[in-house]
Formats: sequence, C-alpha cells, structure tokens
Amino acid sequence: MHYTQLFRNIREARELTIEELARLSRRHRNTVVNVESGRPVKFKTIAELMVKMGYSAHSAEMKSVALLWLEAVSGIPFSQTETETSARKTIAGYRSTARQITRRLDDAVVQAGLNEAQVQLLIFAVRHPEVLTMLESIHDLVAQLSAEADRPTLKVAEDS
Repeated sequence: MHYTQLFRNIREARELTIEELARLSRRHRNTVVNVESGRPVKFKTIAELMVKMGYSAHSAEMKSVALLWLEAVSGIPFSQTETETSARKTIAGYRSTARQITRRLDDAVVQAGLNEAQVQLLIFAVRHPEVLTMLESIHDLVAQLSAEADRPTLKVAEDS
C-alpha cells in the first residue's frame, strides 16, 4: 500500500472530507489534496494533519504512514522483512568492523608506546591533512638546505 492510500483511508475512517480536514487543521484544501495525490510533501505536514485527525505521534497509524512515506521518497522497501534483515546484517557488519579497527588501533598505540599528547597530535593530523603536506614541504626544504650547507664551496682566487 502507498502512504497516500493509507492516509485517505484514515481520513475517511474518521468520516472527514478533504475540506473538513483542511478547516480542522487550518490548512488550504490543496494541502490535503497534495498529500492524497502523492505530490511532494514534507512528512511534518502529513504528521500535523494526522494529529489534527486525533492520532498521536506514537500511534500505529502514524508509524505506518511514516514508513510508507519514507519508502515512497527513498525508493527503499522498508516495510519488507527482507529489507530489515539485510539492513540489520549490514549494520552488524559495520559495528564488527569498527570494533576490529578499534582493537587494531589500540594495539598499534600500545606497541608504538605513544603517550596521550602524541595520540592527540595524530588525531589532529588526520583531521587536518593539509598540515601534514605543509610539514612535508618544510622537511624537504630543510633537508635540501642541509645538503647544500654540507657541500664544499670553491673559493675564487680573489676571495683568498
């Protein structure tokens, strides 16, 4: 079922016409028409209309309309069991991967003997990679200047 059909069924179950719901919710008649015809509407608008019809934000009807609206705007069939199962597996995989990465990172920090200040510097470097690029350029420049300073210079006869 599409959210537009469910919304219309809910409105009709309350024995409200489009005009009555519009008047009750202090909205233009076209707002209700837009919801029921499937024109793009924010869910907030639908929820406000549902509340005016007497449904709480936590009612089964509100949740059903919300789920169907989300399916319509996203194209993802959330109401199908297979989608939920697949999503839960994917989320579990992300959580598992995150735990593994956290453990590896902890091990690397311990193995390297890093203190808290060094870890904070690494975090800063990760968040600001452009700083690392600048530091690498400075390092290369210092190395180049050091190499030039170590080279013997030839003196011209007038310098003696």
